[in-house]
Amino acid sequence: MQPLTHPSIPTAPHIDGINFRYFAAPSDYRGMALVHAGSFQHDGIDPHSSRENDPSETDLRNMFDEASISGNPDLLIVAMHQHVIGYNHVFWRWTEVTGVRVFLHLGFLLPEWRGKGIGTAMLAWAQHRIRAIAAQEQVEAHATFATNVSSTEHEADTLIRNAHYQDVRRLSDMLLTPDPLLVAQPLPTGVEQRTVIPAHYRAIYQTMKDAYADIWTSTPESDADYDEFLVENVDHPSFDPALWHIAWFENQVVGMVISRVSGRIGHIAEVEVRRAWQRRGIARSLLQSAIVTLKERGITEVRLYTDAANGQGARSLYESLGFQEMKQHIFYRKLLALENTE
Repeated sequence: MQPLTHPSIPTAPHIDGINFRYFAAPSDYRGMALVHAGSFQHDGIDPHSSRENDPSETDLRNMFDEASISGNPDLLIVAMHQHVIGYNHVFWRWTEVTGVRVFLHLGFLLPEWRGKGIGTAMLAWAQHRIRAIAAQEQVEAHATFATNVSSTEHEADTLIRNAHYQDVRRLSDMLLTPDPLLVAQPLPTGVEQRTVIPAHYRAIYQTMKDAYADIWTSTPESDADYDEFLVENVDHPSFDPALWHIAWFENQVVGMVISRVSGRIGHIAEVEVRRAWQRRGIARSLLQSAIVTLKERGITEVRLYTDAANGQGARSLYESLGFQEMKQHIFYRKLLALENTE
């Protein structure tokens, strides 16, 4: 069977030369990268952020498996004649601890082609494709469209709001210039940091799940979820066990701060403390220890993101250490109506 090449886009605008198709050749990666590069300044993308970047052609090749996406109906390419001007994909979906099935769609379009109905058509395609996937999965209830927009992506924000998506969560993207005189305060009596070895990974993961248990966006603990934890953290290109600050009490991990280095930028990727151990100064001590380690490596800027609404008091903790908000990232959702599958 030949791979599909062109989807049906009933809402496509009538523009001479425009072409909606599926990923067809390795050269599409370059076109996709140019879409990001051409949107970078207009959308206020922060290259030092922990949540956004300007992906290169190589980055996109690493993100998507060419063998599985050629002709894949989950990746839409928008071209003007032979030049890629935008793309949209619906590759990622998961089930949260609340039972909600989440279908994420992400779209990118060059600024000069916005306001012409193309973004609206791309959004309609994503919704139509997600409805088809959900029908195949026989998702009966608690299913939702989801997408993410930053506070500087004004056209995307307007598009999503006009489509009646609801703002369900905001993350604060924060920056710290390390204090050269910072010294980590001691951990509580009986709690100690230990050097990370592979035998610790599962215990670290389980502590992360315990800390996230009351957060509705978290996913249930499972072998598959643990494997994803390893992919996102241990198998990450920036993995360095010396940047993992893990607090133990006897044979149990009670808290952690996982950081990474990218060039001259330090990123705090995870900050978790078991619920029974929270509000004892563990997170503050581990954060200070992580920042001191980054500073010793010549890092001059530390980035992280957290719940903008100060969930669990995390934002207040970061602000007390000197972090300042740079922008926000907005999670949008809209209930998925399975009956509208036509």
